[in-house]
Amino acid sequence: MRKKEVNMLSGPIAKGLLTIAFPIMVMNVLTSLFNVIDMTILKSFGSNELAVGAVGTCSTLISMISGLLIGVSAGANVVVAKYIGKGNQERVDRSVGTAIALALGGGLLLLLIGVSFAKVFLQWTNCPDELLSQATLYFRLYFAGTPILMVYTFAAAILRSSGDSRRPMLYSVLGGVVKVIGTFLFVAVFKMSVEGVAFATIISWSASAILAFRALLKNEGVVKLKTERIRFYRQEMGEILFIGIPAGLQQALYSVANVIITATVNSFGAAATTGISIANNFDGILYQISVSPALAVMPYVSQNVGVGNIKRATQAVGRGMLITIGFGATFGALSAIFSAQLSSIMSSDPAVIAYSQQKMVIISSTYFICGINEIMGAAMKGMGKPIVATAATLIFMCAIRFVWVYLIFPLCPNLTFLYLIWPIGWILSITMLLIFYFPTVKKLSALCAKSATQN
Repeated sequence: MRKKEVNMLSGPIAKGLLTIAFPIMVMNVLTSLFNVIDMTILKSFGSNELAVGAVGTCSTLISMISGLLIGVSAGANVVVAKYIGKGNQERVDRSVGTAIALALGGGLLLLLIGVSFAKVFLQWTNCPDELLSQATLYFRLYFAGTPILMVYTFAAAILRSSGDSRRPMLYSVLGGVVKVIGTFLFVAVFKMSVEGVAFATIISWSASAILAFRALLKNEGVVKLKTERIRFYRQEMGEILFIGIPAGLQQALYSVANVIITATVNSFGAAATTGISIANNFDGILYQISVSPALAVMPYVSQNVGVGNIKRATQAVGRGMLITIGFGATFGALSAIFSAQLSSIMSSDPAVIAYSQQKMVIISSTYFICGINEIMGAAMKGMGKPIVATAATLIFMCAIRFVWVYLIFPLCPNLTFLYLIWPIGWILSITMLLIFYFPTVKKLSALCAKSATQN
């Protein structure tokens, strides 16, 4: 096993999880910070003061797309990790080739849909009329780069399936640096607006994707991309999609639910729209901190289930939960305490800052609960039960928000009350996942014991 890869089948579990999770956390937090810097550059040097709101109002929909891509790529992560655990190199190679083929095909499909319907999607979120034209331009350009983003997302997921999260982190950070430099050049020097931010974003994705793709081609470890294997293998594609589609829907449903909330906030006016857009940037950082241990737990569980070590898989779930609680509670408290100062980085308007702070105080202080929910969802995916996690999200992250927004919120039309649905939904989702988790563990343990007896 290469030094870059983590041995998930033996050795200290907490150390292994942190070795995988920490680079993911650094990568995702820096990516979110780079987005904050983008917004700050746009605010400071942009020629149109509505540009920040135009880019920000796309953030929830962009989160939905990103979540969909990350979720579907989780299918590749789980399937490749499973065959690594089984020691089946042929199936690992086929799974890697199928995943890259899916990335290319899916990226082109997203491009066509997004460019054609960007304005319609934004109108569904009640995007204010004064922001719509610039937001549509930015969103169409964003969609134009999704095939590149897909390649990077899948390549990074494949590398992480063997425990190599360091190189994806480095490639993402490098891409983020390129993005910030590009945004400054396009906006501050060439006097572009939202299109400058979009161009810089696509260029940064290209840099990260090229590096990750090259790493797979040149890799000396267990996961290596062989160009002749870039095709759709029926069995591997079925397995990847069986995990990936529910996982992708789960992530997308999070954002669909957020679109419902955003549409309600947008009805309060442009200041509220900009305020929640700013808060979303910092909430995004907290989400990445909370979800990183889950992205480490998923291949850990999958590899150990693949080799039949259910006890070690469950130990990984427990260790991951403790890690995410520690990280989420610490950074969430800091975000809530300094919410006004953080919001003022991207706006000097007191009304905008107040709207941003209002959301951050509620969500930041409870984000560790989201981390627990993500750990349980990752455990179910790693055990081959992704539909349970998707159902929990559909019921408690999406459907319940319709009820909250359209039936309960009108009784108390205050945004603080509106935001309470986040922690309530997380707690209910965790409860459902736990109900299914323990019987699944028991069933897998029995199957492994039976298999061991027969052998």
